[in-house]
Amino acid sequence: MHFCLLPPEILLQIFSACEFSQPMCSESRATLASLAMTCRTFQEPALDILWKNIVGFKPLIACLPECVGNIDIRGRLTLERPPLDGECRLISRYTQRIHSLTVYGGHLNRIDDQIMQAFISAPSPTPLLPGLRSLCWWDDREYFFPLLCTLFGSTITSMRLGFIIRAPSFAESVLLASFGARCPSIQELHCDYGGDSRESSDAICEALRGLRELFRLSIGVFNAQTLLRLASLSSLKFLSLNLRTYNFHHTHSHSTPTSSSQFEEVYITSPSPFVLTHCLRNIRFLSCRSVNLSIDYDDFIQPYDPMEIPDVIISVSECFPPTLEKLHFDFATDLDNHTEDILADTRFALGFDVVAPMLSFSHLKYLDLDWICTSVIDDTSLKTMAQSWPLLEHFVFGSAAGWLVPPSLTFIGLVHLIHHCPLLRNIKMPFSACPVDVNSAPFSNTNLSEKIRGLFVGTSPIVDPVAVASQIHKLMPKSITVGFYDWDIARFPAPSPFAQFEADWSRVNDFLR
Repeated sequence: MHFCLLPPEILLQIFSACEFSQPMCSESRATLASLAMTCRTFQEPALDILWKNIVGFKPLIACLPECVGNIDIRGRLTLERPPLDGECRLISRYTQRIHSLTVYGGHLNRIDDQIMQAFISAPSPTPLLPGLRSLCWWDDREYFFPLLCTLFGSTITSMRLGFIIRAPSFAESVLLASFGARCPSIQELHCDYGGDSRESSDAICEALRGLRELFRLSIGVFNAQTLLRLASLSSLKFLSLNLRTYNFHHTHSHSTPTSSSQFEEVYITSPSPFVLTHCLRNIRFLSCRSVNLSIDYDDFIQPYDPMEIPDVIISVSECFPPTLEKLHFDFATDLDNHTEDILADTRFALGFDVVAPMLSFSHLKYLDLDWICTSVIDDTSLKTMAQSWPLLEHFVFGSAAGWLVPPSLTFIGLVHLIHHCPLLRNIKMPFSACPVDVNSAPFSNTNLSEKIRGLFVGTSPIVDPVAVASQIHKLMPKSITVGFYDWDIARFPAPSPFAQFEADWSRVNDFLR
C-alpha cells in the first residue's frame, strides 16, 4: 500500500465515499465492514464511518455475543442475561464513534424492557453515546423518556423531537426544562408543540433561554406571549413557528411589542390566513432577511377564504422590515379540485390593491406570489410592481392559478418586468403572449437580459408562436426553452383551448432551440 494512503485523515476521506445515503444502504455498510476486517490500518477509519450514523438500537445489540442478545416470541430484541463488564466495554468501543442517532416508534416497539433497563443502568459515568452530536427521536410515549434521557449529553448540537402538536404534558415539560443543564451545546432544536397555559409557556421559554448557543429553532406556538419571548432569544438566527395550536384568545396585551433579534430566516406555518394575521399583528421584526409563510390547511375540502388575504398582506408589510430580501407565500391547497367554484367566485380574483402594501419591500430579491390570480392585474400594475422591486432575481406570480381564468397581463407586462428588474434570473408568470411592435416603447427601450435562463408561462394563451419566439429571443437570448403546463393526457386530457396553447408553446421551444 502506498505510504500516501497511511494517514487516517486520508483514509477517512476515501471511506466517506461509501456514504451514499442517510442512513447508508446495506451495500455500503457491507463494504465498510469488509474494509475494517482487511487490515489494522483500515480498521479504525472504516469503523468510524460505519458507526457514524445509526438508526435504531439493533446495531448496538448486535455487538453482544449470541449468548446474550436474542429475539423473544413476539419478535422483539431481548437479553438472556445482563451484559458483563467486558461486554459493556465492547459496546462502548463502538458507541463512542456514533455521531448521529435516529429512533422511530417502530424501533422502540422492537426492544423489550430488559434492553431498556440495561441501557438505562449501564455502569458508566458518561452518557450512553458520549460522542453523539445529532439526535432524532420520533416518538412521544413517556414510557421511553428515561431511555431518551440517557442519550442526553453536552456534545449534542442538534435535536429533533417528533412530539404530537398539542399542549405538552408535565413529563414533556420537565424533559424540555432539562435541556439547558444536560444539553447546553444545542444549536438546532426541532420540537413542534406549544403550551396550553402561561405557566407551561413560561417553562418552555425559560428552558430555551438556558441554551446559549441555540441558533435554529422550530417549535409550536400557543399564544402571542410565547411568540414574543421566543423571538427575543438573542442567539437565534433561524426561527420556524407552527401555529396549529395558536390561541388568540390567550393574548392579553393590546400593545405592539418589538423583537430586537437579528434574524436571517423566519418560517411560519399556520392553519388559516386568519390565525397568521393575528400572529403577525403581535410582533415586529426589526431585522429579517428571508420570510416563508405557509398556510397548511387541516380541511382540504375548501380552499382558503379570499376575504382574509388582504389582512394577511397588510400584516406582513407591517411585521417585517423594508430590507426584506426573500418573501415566499405557500397556500397549500389543491386549486385544481376547486376550478368551477373559483371561476364562479369573483372574490378569488385578487387585484393590485391586495399586493400594494408589499411595494415597500424595495430590497426584495426573491418573491413568490404563486397563488395570486392574475386576471385583474394588468400591465400598468405590473410596471408599478417592477419599479418598486428593482433588485428582483426570482419572480413567481400567479403561475399556479393563472390557468383558471385568462390573465390580463400581456407581453408588454413581461417587457416592463425585464426593463425595471435587470437582475432577474427566473420568471414564472402567466400572460397573454401575442406579437408586439419591437421597434416601439417599452420594447425598444429595454435592454436584453442575458441573466434570464428560466421562463415558465403556465397555460398562457398564445398567438403566432413564431413571432412570440422571436420576441423572447430578443429579450432573453440565453433562454433556449420556455416552461409551460404540460397536461397529463392519460389522466387529464387538456380541455380546449389549452391543448392548442400547449402545442403552440412547444413550437416556441422548437424555434428557440
